[in-house]
Amino acid sequence: MVRIRMQRLGRTHRPFYRINAIDQRTRRNGRVLEALGHYDPMCKDEDKQIVLKVEEIKAWLAKGAQPSDTVRDMLGRADILEGEMKAQWLADRAHALEVGKCKTAQKTIEAAIEAIDKLAEGSEADLTAFSNTAKKMLNMVKKTIGSAQVAKAEDFAAQASKALEEATKADASAKPEPEPAAEEAAAE
Repeated sequence: MVRIRMQRLGRTHRPFYRINAIDQRTRRNGRVLEALGHYDPMCKDEDKQIVLKVEEIKAWLAKGAQPSDTVRDMLGRADILEGEMKAQWLADRAHALEVGKCKTAQKTIEAAIEAIDKLAEGSEADLTAFSNTAKKMLNMVKKTIGSAQVAKAEDFAAQASKALEEATKADASAKPEPEPAAEEAAAE
């Protein structure tokens, strides 16, 4: 099978990639069947970063060549993909966006856990129940990432935020009331 994939060139810290049609069994820098374009991530002009030979790429795709995931993403963004391959690319992209939302919810929960732990260090109240609730939500949200269950992940993030609010209230109510004489002395 023929793959459309990238071949790394350039030097250290300055990559440059050629997009080629290559036999699948060939190593990365092996024999190229046809050069189909290039990708220069270091180029400042975004229009010149990716150069594709559209007609040649469409011809190889028509013959059954399979693009690598990275090249498929480039071709999809350039609107070169057609039919079933484009539908699969769109589905994969939507799934990736949902996974990203789940990971955002995970970061929210991790921030809530960190805030609760910071509150617990200087607090006289016992905040372990709130911390345990947030940690339980973190374990639950990790299970939603693979299947991209955004609604559940956002619900777990909301529960962790609620646990943080309750921990803040418990911390505030546990602090002793300052004496009026101490307030007057501090004001002077």
